[in-house]
Formats: sequence, C-alpha cells, structure tokens
Amino acid sequence: MKEHFNLNEDFGLYSFRHTYITKLYRVILKDATPFEAKSKLMLITGHNSMSALEKYLRDIDAELAEDYSNLLKE
Repeated sequence: MKEHFNLNEDFGLYSFRHTYITKLYRVILKDATPFEAKSKLMLITGHNSMSALEKYLRDIDAELAEDYSNLLKE
C-alpha cells in the first residue's frame, strides 16, 4: 500500500490506525459523552483499561486538553 501511494518511511500501518481512531473518536463524541466514546473505542482498539486508552488518545493527539490561554490575557 505504501508503494501504491508513494509514502516514505515516515508512514506505517500504525499511522493509518492512529488517523482512523482519531477520526472515529471525534465522530463518536458528537453524540456521546467522553466516557461513552472511550468505552466504545476500547472495544475497537483492544485496550485493557480506560487509563491505557486515554494515554493512547493523548499520545496520538486525539484528545487534547482544553485551551485555557484566555486566562493569561489581561
């Protein structure tokens, strides 16, 4: 597949997995609470615990902290 799309060594199968999980998580969040979305994702990703899934979501930037930069403005 990498040759077909002319992708370099920076792209692997996990790149596609991360992208898919990120998009799926954000779509599920539109109609569910974060806990419900993560519960559904655990069935798909195979993570054994919610904390492991949460770490994975942070590592792939699917779940970002809320922007609190407005608190720094005077």
